[in-house]
Amino acid sequence: MRRMNFIFRNGNFTKLFIGRLFANAGDSFYMVGAMWMVYNLGGSTFYTGLAGFLTSIPRIIQFLYGPFIDRWPLRRMLVTTQLTQALLLLIVPIGYACGFLSITLILILMPIISILNQFMYPAEMAALPKVLPREQLAMGNMLFTAANQGSDAAFNALGGLLIGAIGVSSLFLINSSLFFITAFVFSMLTVAAASTSIGTQTHAENEKIQIKQFMKQYGRELTDGIKVLMQPYIKRLLAGILIINFAGGALMSILPEFGNGPEQYGLLMASMAVGGILGTVLAPALRIEQKRLGLLFIAAFLICGLLWMLCSQVTSPWLAAVLFGIGWLPGGVTNVASAVFVQTLVPESYMGRVMAAISSFSGLAMPLGFLLGGALATYWGSSSIMLLCGMLVCLVSIFWLMDPMTRRMPSLQNMDADMLSRQITS
Repeated sequence: MRRMNFIFRNGNFTKLFIGRLFANAGDSFYMVGAMWMVYNLGGSTFYTGLAGFLTSIPRIIQFLYGPFIDRWPLRRMLVTTQLTQALLLLIVPIGYACGFLSITLILILMPIISILNQFMYPAEMAALPKVLPREQLAMGNMLFTAANQGSDAAFNALGGLLIGAIGVSSLFLINSSLFFITAFVFSMLTVAAASTSIGTQTHAENEKIQIKQFMKQYGRELTDGIKVLMQPYIKRLLAGILIINFAGGALMSILPEFGNGPEQYGLLMASMAVGGILGTVLAPALRIEQKRLGLLFIAAFLICGLLWMLCSQVTSPWLAAVLFGIGWLPGGVTNVASAVFVQTLVPESYMGRVMAAISSFSGLAMPLGFLLGGALATYWGSSSIMLLCGMLVCLVSIFWLMDPMTRRMPSLQNMDADMLSRQITS
């Protein structure tokens, strides 16, 4: 508790944390409302799968934003993206009131809003090492993920209830207001730009740089971020995460039908967030920096896959929600471990592009998962798709277990701190 109180004395961290909380509350309302509206207007999991496909496509090209994230002033970027999302979300209630709201309009808005969202996460994660000392990074990541998934837990459930109580159009009005609040909070940030001597410049110098000069450096900086992904440990973990995210996309596409109503759908989304936050909170207590990273990932996703399979077979809605939520708990632990790994070993000047590259490549298969899962569920049913997703995640764990390098991956505290620097400069 004392460590937590101390970290909140840091004004910039507190502002980033509060902004993260409000932004994720807005994201929760948006995703619950948009996916339910698409399912309600289209009447099929095919349309929810298509919506998920279009929404997750921007994540694939997130690595292209990395050099810009490293260069652009953090406060200006965060404020601009949040204000733009707030204004775009107002189109939904306006369209409903004026009679031009359609599934096509929703499917157009979803990927646009998703593109804006891709700047926020890597920018905030890249900002953490700038505002926190190294020894507080684990606690900072835990709190950030807790804010993320904690707001998801509360507002996913509340979003489902509000759809039934006030209607999905009114939910979008509340959602837009949350993004306006987030923009105001971020406008008070005072994070200074970090100076670098390896190809990037300070933000003051960036203001003077010519467009032609910037574009010459952009390709090299982009390559530097992608090169980090070729580090042997990261490459192996990302290969498995690609398949896991494919299964996650398929799973998300069938939840509105599997939930059988907005309240149960909201409950499933909330249980997913609760499971994730419990894993996040447990991560520091488990001393993840002392655990062998490969074995941690193997055990975590084996448990996750088995619980998803069990969830697909139960008939009680409440038991299904509990099993589904616990299945996301191991992912919360590995998320913190992954973030600390990257933030500890990657040079600060590379942080934005590396975070964007990892997020982009880890989500590469998710759009296909959304599309295929939604389409197949129209023939096989949502329970069968959930069972297959659980089996797929278990297979990834078995693959990691059979791979000697992944299985013998050392703990974070025993990894060579110069490992990624040698990879970048080689």
